[in-house]
Amino acid sequence: MKFEWFVASRYLRSRRKQSFISIISIISIGGVALGVATVILVIAVLDGVEHGLKDRFLSNEAHVALHIFDHSFFKGYQERIQRIEAIDNVVAASPVIFAQIGVFREHSNTIQGAIYIKGIDPVLEDKVTGFSTFVMGSTDFQNSELIEKAALMKQGETITGGIILGGRLATRLGVMKGDVLRLLIKLVDPGGLGTLTPDLANFVVIGFYESEMEAYDNNFGFIHIDTAQKLYNQENRVNFIFVRLTDAELAPQIATKIEDAADFSVLEGMPDTRTWMEAQAPLFSALQLEKIATVIIEALIILVASFNIASTLIMTVMEKTKDVGTLRTLGSSRGNIMRIFMIQGSVIGTLGTMIGTALGLALCWLLSTNAERPSYWYALALVVPISLQFLIASRHAMRTKGGWKLAVGTLWLIGIGFALYCAVRPISLVDLGLSQIYQMHHLPIKVNWVFVIFINLLSFAICWLATLYPAWQAANLKPVEALQHE
Repeated sequence: MKFEWFVASRYLRSRRKQSFISIISIISIGGVALGVATVILVIAVLDGVEHGLKDRFLSNEAHVALHIFDHSFFKGYQERIQRIEAIDNVVAASPVIFAQIGVFREHSNTIQGAIYIKGIDPVLEDKVTGFSTFVMGSTDFQNSELIEKAALMKQGETITGGIILGGRLATRLGVMKGDVLRLLIKLVDPGGLGTLTPDLANFVVIGFYESEMEAYDNNFGFIHIDTAQKLYNQENRVNFIFVRLTDAELAPQIATKIEDAADFSVLEGMPDTRTWMEAQAPLFSALQLEKIATVIIEALIILVASFNIASTLIMTVMEKTKDVGTLRTLGSSRGNIMRIFMIQGSVIGTLGTMIGTALGLALCWLLSTNAERPSYWYALALVVPISLQFLIASRHAMRTKGGWKLAVGTLWLIGIGFALYCAVRPISLVDLGLSQIYQMHHLPIKVNWVFVIFINLLSFAICWLATLYPAWQAANLKPVEALQHE
């Protein structure tokens, strides 16, 4: 062992005279560990939320939506879909009629609200958004048994077709499968006298759309595209084409090619595309800003912990003034003295970083694992008496050799690990009433290993910088001044 490492290791060991300094060293290690563990856990949560939201958005939304600038209807969409699907990295495309309409419940003359309607071809829509995987019920908009039953019960009224409602929208409207909804398609003036008459259509609820996305489940209804075309008198026309890509991140590059392949004439209007990134830009920008702010705040926490390291070293320098003077008298250089205290501070920072990383990753694992755990009370009943035994054993270990200390430390780690295993469980957003906000049932966790390495390097760098001033102060002690009072 090198001379500097030997002396630094002796200074790190606890003796009765310097027990207070050793306690401060332990506190310093704990401060760094908590800072590192916190930042790893928080960033894992933010990455998990971002990744979870992105997955849900991309499973419900098209990667690129093509439309005319003023959202008007256009014809020839079949040929345009063929040309779009011929583009590299395009998986599929589907025609859509997208509109906002008013809705009435059965036996009500009051508009319950406005909802978004998507007129779709279920087969083609499945290839783009996986539509049928989120539907609870039938996707047969024309020949469902529920439509036949409603037609028999509502003789004298025309049933236009079936509709699939977002699950939360159905709950809000108080409707069930088989109920009839009256949709206000548009207002017309049949006599040309300025008297507006509502154009209404009756739809039977044949299923519910359950995507766990608030934007869809609380606002959308789905009908067949042929029905939508008839309602709006737009035979063989649509106002949107939705496109799915092999890689959603390619959306900005492919969007331009899709506009070119659509080949709209001047009379039809100017083509425009909207990518999923543009549609959700505010949300993901907010998450990104939140992550940056979190990193800055957590870096400041580690910085505060590093001040404990600096104060520990300063107190050690004051305590070891005689030793430093002796070492200088025996021929140690300023560089030797400086390295001794830098090694001491670096070991404290490294231990804190390693413990914090292990704790942060363990918490991430526990929060993302749905395994059955012992009850909290069972864990508490075991941990308390074991902790008392650990305390008695640790007092005895302080008077004995390193083997006892290692055994006691191992038992403490096992006890703490068991307590964490019992106490830390996946967080239910449903129980907290936050599922509608975050669009998920449980708080997601996703460890970013690149960031874990980055925060380890950052923590070590901050702790190493904290050693420079105390080490420099020790190196500049003059042997005569250090020993003059001894």
